[in-house]
Amino acid sequence: MYRMIQLESLIPETLPGVALFIKHGDNHVLYKDPKLSFTQSDKERLLDNNVKHLFVKAAEMSAYNQYVEANLPLLLSDDSIEPELKQTMLYQASVNYVQEIFDSPVIAIRQNVDRCRNLIKHILNDVMNSDGVMPALSSLVDHNAYTYVHSVQVATYSISLHIKEFDLGKDELIDVGMGSLFHDYGKVYVPRELLDKPGKLSATEFQEVKKHPVYGYSTLKDLEIFTPVALGIVKHHHEKENGSGYPDGLSAYDIARSSKITAIADVFSSLTTNRSYRQALTKEKALEIMYGEMEGSFDLQYLQTFRESMQ
Repeated sequence: MYRMIQLESLIPETLPGVALFIKHGDNHVLYKDPKLSFTQSDKERLLDNNVKHLFVKAAEMSAYNQYVEANLPLLLSDDSIEPELKQTMLYQASVNYVQEIFDSPVIAIRQNVDRCRNLIKHILNDVMNSDGVMPALSSLVDHNAYTYVHSVQVATYSISLHIKEFDLGKDELIDVGMGSLFHDYGKVYVPRELLDKPGKLSATEFQEVKKHPVYGYSTLKDLEIFTPVALGIVKHHHEKENGSGYPDGLSAYDIARSSKITAIADVFSSLTTNRSYRQALTKEKALEIMYGEMEGSFDLQYLQTFRESMQ
């Protein structure tokens, strides 16, 4: 199995330590042996031939992810790279990393918590220094990696809305980012066939899916590396203003503001992302549903601020 990577994420004269492939039809053909340097001439030649993506073997994605993360500061400070492309590189790197973590044993989270926080710092800096993140986040839409794309989108939307609503320090915003990035971690314990089921879930199936906030909260709490703010987001991002949410049926003032904001980001991302069984809705249609069919679910002040930011 192969994973697609962005050509612009490779810095000439560096060694990503993985074999690079080009796709011809249905076949993946070796382009660069991992022992050979990737040169500026290689990059220019590929770009001249309108090649924007290369491929690496899935088994080597961890090595590639570490390469990209190590070089992100250099890539993000490179004035020769367009701002939109920098954003796409940042968010794609985040998606790749989330996939690596979610697909690994839970102990990997403890071992790589600093990597998680560094990615959140990059996202936070981008949100604070850019005019908007919508184009970059929209470019990530891919139902084959929904859980990972969704996690990055929710973290970014949540950080952005917290910045607009509150005067928080960087450490607090990183806590929010960590909680929202891992808000759906409990879904690793839910059968995949339920998460991807195209039709309506039965009552029994829905009850199983509804357990994911508690699964995630319990697992991450036991690691003793997440703050109460982050853990609260994981556990309560499905609570609703009118008390009809889960798992604790909290309402209004009983729900922490970080959980309320992540709930808005969660639903908006879900509605505007392609799934295996439906196409993404426009942001306008998604907000119409959130104000109409889902009335009573969200804090209206936060929802209004979010809608204004989406315009």
